[in-house]
Amino acid sequence: MSGSSFVDQAGTIPTHPQKSDVIVCGACGNPNASGGQFCADCGHSLYEPCAECTKPVLLSQSFCGKCGCDLVAALGKRKSDLESKIADAIDAAKERDFERSQGLLALVTRQTDYRLKDVVAKAKTAQQKIDLVAEQECESASDRIAAAQQAYQAGDSARVVDLLGSLPPKLLTPEASGNLERSKARLEQLERAQASLQEAFQKRDWASSGVILERLMELQPDDESVAKLALKVGKKLISKATGLRETHKYRAASELLQCVPSNARGEAFDQLSDVVDQIGWFANQFSAEPFATATLGRLAKQWAEKSGGDPRAIKTLSRISSRIKGPKSSSRELFAPLEAKSVSWVGGPVGMLAFPEGVDIVDNGPLQSAPGQFNVAIGLALQGLGHGRITEDFSPKKGLLQRLGRKKSNRCWGLDLGTSGLKAVCLETVENERPRLVECYKFAFNTPLTRTTTDANLNDAIREAVEGFLERHDVESTPVWVSFPARELVSRFVRLPPVADKQAKTLFEKEVESRIPLPLDEVVRVNWVAPLPSEELTSTGRPAFVSAAKQQFVDRYLENLTEAGLTVSGLQATPIALLNFASVEFDPLLNPDQEDDEDVESKLPTVALVDCGAEMTIVLMISSASCWFWSFESGGNEFTRLVCRGTKLTHSEGEKLKRNPAAMEHPQVQFETVEQRMEEMHGRLRKVIADVADQHAEFDVQQTWCCGGGTLTHGWVKRILCEK
Repeated sequence: MSGSSFVDQAGTIPTHPQKSDVIVCGACGNPNASGGQFCADCGHSLYEPCAECTKPVLLSQSFCGKCGCDLVAALGKRKSDLESKIADAIDAAKERDFERSQGLLALVTRQTDYRLKDVVAKAKTAQQKIDLVAEQECESASDRIAAAQQAYQAGDSARVVDLLGSLPPKLLTPEASGNLERSKARLEQLERAQASLQEAFQKRDWASSGVILERLMELQPDDESVAKLALKVGKKLISKATGLRETHKYRAASELLQCVPSNARGEAFDQLSDVVDQIGWFANQFSAEPFATATLGRLAKQWAEKSGGDPRAIKTLSRISSRIKGPKSSSRELFAPLEAKSVSWVGGPVGMLAFPEGVDIVDNGPLQSAPGQFNVAIGLALQGLGHGRITEDFSPKKGLLQRLGRKKSNRCWGLDLGTSGLKAVCLETVENERPRLVECYKFAFNTPLTRTTTDANLNDAIREAVEGFLERHDVESTPVWVSFPARELVSRFVRLPPVADKQAKTLFEKEVESRIPLPLDEVVRVNWVAPLPSEELTSTGRPAFVSAAKQQFVDRYLENLTEAGLTVSGLQATPIALLNFASVEFDPLLNPDQEDDEDVESKLPTVALVDCGAEMTIVLMISSASCWFWSFESGGNEFTRLVCRGTKLTHSEGEKLKRNPAAMEHPQVQFETVEQRMEEMHGRLRKVIADVADQHAEFDVQQTWCCGGGTLTHGWVKRILCEK
């Protein structure tokens, strides 16, 4: 503690003088008049605060006159504390923590009290010695760190450890410390790798040897002996993999080839690896496939040819050939089953809905051109004929006189305007007979429409498709219902309590106001509220939904169709058209004939339908009392684009290859991105449908169906809908 600090803490100096009225300075012996704070000769403080009560006391006093504190003992404690700091500084210097050592000694050497001069002198002596050692040590450490940096850059880990390992950590820079740790780790890895290699050699485990040698080449890139040994082991592995390939053990051959060290991977390796991977990919295409398809037949044929007559490939080809010609599970199916009926994780058996049973089809021929792709058009025509669950649509509401004067037609066209083209069907009914499909038409765009397509090009393409349709069909006296894309739709699903219609309508409107994220005067809506349930099913309440589209979009869309010469009788969103189709198609399952009313369950028979179109995928579930649907932007054109990216081919060529990867040069590589995208879709659907199951406890999915052109992509049904 400095002399000045003593005075600052002391406050008022006592006025009572000593007997001699003189205060002698302990530092220089000069007498000073009573009342002074500092020595007039040397400037040393004459007072300090008492260690107990902080009152000013003379430096020469033995006891405090105020509290009786032993001032001599207090001074001794101060000396002891300072000497402890000196000892700590010496210990820190031994640990080469010179910064801390110098800091501790500075606390001692700053003391100005003459009574502590012997302690200060010790601190200064220690400081001189420590400064000298620090200078020598730091100079030596700098030289070592510089040499170690060169050794590290040269990859000489042993030299780095030799130079830096003996230096105290306090003398190492952060970079040098990192180099030392990495070098130690590298040496440990090298030691373990060499021991593992020796063990692998003793066991004649060439696969493990190849992996270890690859690691050793990374650790010792300049060691020629390691490289030569890796070449020898690589040749052994390639030879063994060749033998496994010839005996049709592709997976084992592929695993061995993965262990070949990089310096042994030449042209022979590349050729063998490509053949093994390709045959292995072909061999893995048949497990869990639900249907016997021509695509699978072509894949099996390629497998047999590429493998040189693998008996499993020949047997698989024969089995597929016989099953293709076998009976289908139902008249709706596009393909016959490959094995026993496949089960979907969504619920029930899975099928590909190509030929509807809800309408009479005299000739399946027209539907064969685009199997499973006319269901939306059928749903539109069904609503136009007064069939289906949803009765409202998005077309401008007619006046009362117009609606009363409009004669109900027994014939209706449904036009599904999608991003890939136009698909149309004409249905007719005679008296009370079931609707019958009498005409079918398809037009494909030269270039698929996407979200990036400009409005002008979009309108031109739609007009071209509609005009082409009108040139071939006279629809002047036939109502025409048209679809619009799901991406333009906002839908919200609610569950109302089982109350009467008037109260349900009020509750429903409140839900609409709070759930539709657009001003209601700027949208066109389609509403649906389930009928009041029977007493046994009151737990399901009254499910309902509202779907809204912007009025501006609807007006522009209809205007463009009018300019093409088409009079639109009804406008419906694609998901709702598909919902109407499903409500008619699966009515016998959803509303079975009840022989008695006993044991009515809260679970309702439900059908799941997944429509994978060109750009959108729609998922819906429907029971007798409720329904739900959801759409997301991912479809068949996305698979086509991925194929084109991998093969560098045109869109039309990619469209064919996604359904026939057997024609690809390297399907194991070129089709991989498609498989990955399917897995992503599968995961997304899993999550969404799990949430729906929580919200709709009444759903008991007994059948799962799929349709749309995207589902014809190889592996789609297996990867997205089938139970793994």
